[in-house]
Amino acid sequence: MDKKYAIYAVLFAIMFSHAQEVALPTDLRQHNITEFNSSLFNPVFSLDRNNPESIAWWSRYQWQTIDGDPTSMFLNYSRKINTQSSIGVGFIQNNTGVFLNTGGVLNYAYAFDLGNNMQLSVGLNVFGFNSEIADDRYNPNPEISIPQLELSKNAFIMQFAPGVRFSVDGFSVGFNAENLFDYNFSTNKSASESDEKIYIGMVDYRLPVTLFSGVDNAYLLPMLYVKSVPYGDTQVGLNALLSSNKFWVQGGYNSFYGISGGLGGRFFKHLSLGVLIEAGLDAEVKDQDPSFEVIAAYTLGSPDARKKVIGFDVDEVPVELGEPAVDIQMEEEAQIAEEDKIKKDLSKAEALAAKNAQKKSRKQKRVRGKKKRALEEELRIAEELAEAKRLKEQQEAEALARAIQMKEQKRLDSIKAIELALAKKIQDDLDMIAARKKAGKAVTQGHYEEVEKLQGQKAGFYLIGNVYGTSRYRDIFVESLKKKGIDAKFFYLESTKWDYVYLERFDTLSEAEKARDNDYNGMYSEKTWIFRIIGE
Repeated sequence: MDKKYAIYAVLFAIMFSHAQEVALPTDLRQHNITEFNSSLFNPVFSLDRNNPESIAWWSRYQWQTIDGDPTSMFLNYSRKINTQSSIGVGFIQNNTGVFLNTGGVLNYAYAFDLGNNMQLSVGLNVFGFNSEIADDRYNPNPEISIPQLELSKNAFIMQFAPGVRFSVDGFSVGFNAENLFDYNFSTNKSASESDEKIYIGMVDYRLPVTLFSGVDNAYLLPMLYVKSVPYGDTQVGLNALLSSNKFWVQGGYNSFYGISGGLGGRFFKHLSLGVLIEAGLDAEVKDQDPSFEVIAAYTLGSPDARKKVIGFDVDEVPVELGEPAVDIQMEEEAQIAEEDKIKKDLSKAEALAAKNAQKKSRKQKRVRGKKKRALEEELRIAEELAEAKRLKEQQEAEALARAIQMKEQKRLDSIKAIELALAKKIQDDLDMIAARKKAGKAVTQGHYEEVEKLQGQKAGFYLIGNVYGTSRYRDIFVESLKKKGIDAKFFYLESTKWDYVYLERFDTLSEAEKARDNDYNGMYSEKTWIFRIIGE
């Protein structure tokens, strides 16, 4: 890689009788990588592919020949650090037909959330490899002096490949340089000249699609790319990937390598296997045998968050809390009747007091002037009337206060009854869960998870609609639910590095099961499952 590879390829083709007839470009030939190990295409792709943690193998066998066909191999481990960053480490071997490059790759990528579903991602691949002549069984004529062939047997090279991508909703535009910076430790200078850089620009759009029953989270991802290759024509290509939780299918076209088609399947929730075949169309390569690619990946830990297991129907019927509301209405009607009765009794007492006062007044008139005691009696009666009025007002105030107190007490009793009913319902639900666990049975039918507590989240049962490793696709899903009238929310679980998008929180497992089994009252027909937070 410390000399001009294209010149090597041409010279080797002339001098070696068994050399390949067509000189390969100096790139990594990674243009068909879509489903796995795509960080080799652009380092920022590790943010979106191979989630949440996996080991993936990619190998390409170029123009199958009997002896020494150029091959590429890439074994890579990748994982998410958190919702915004990812890392990867891998082994790579690339045979260009002239040089055999063998070494390792380190990957890191970070995403900046710009708001409004916009995201800017940056990444870097660092290559370190040993470069040597691919086939040393043939030697050039020693009488011919060619400076380009005067190189050491082995050369260790460091190469830096930065990448960037801007995305909004499902649309993305990206750029990366395959060998923007490099250094040859054998010659102590740059491994490539300024006109030997490889640049790739790309645009893609992720479109969710609905396929058939049992196939979830499917999407179509077309991508258009342009690659500049030293000493060769600029490559223009188109890839299209249809991916789901069960399989993927892809097709593509490259202006130099030709057309390609591949497919793969996912098995036992962790293992993925796929193959691809590519045939040349250009006059320069159409007579070559087809090229083959083999893909294998194993997901570590829990399966991909998009592959969910959903349970079956449950016959249990949750307890309704409608009766306390009826009791409140009946108590209010009884209270109104009691208040009316109190008012009638007070009116009768007032009328009786007035009647007695009238009798006493008439009697006083008859004896007035006869004796001094008659005036005293009249004054006494007046005082009694005043006292009767005061007592009446006091009784009315006390009766009204008692009525208000009774009304408030009955309201509090009704609230307490509701709370007690809810507490009993929750306790019955917890007893049911404990009994199932003690009997060795599943807590609920279908997929179920639980944690002791989660900061910022109330205890209860959450009806999960989906989980995501990236904020971009999580926000797209939440927005799609809002358009359906569902006020979905999400929480982040540190142990899995995922965002859990839930439709609603419930106090009991029975309520959550009912919402799951009736498709959230008919508002969400996709599959759901239950996540429990035990305490706060």
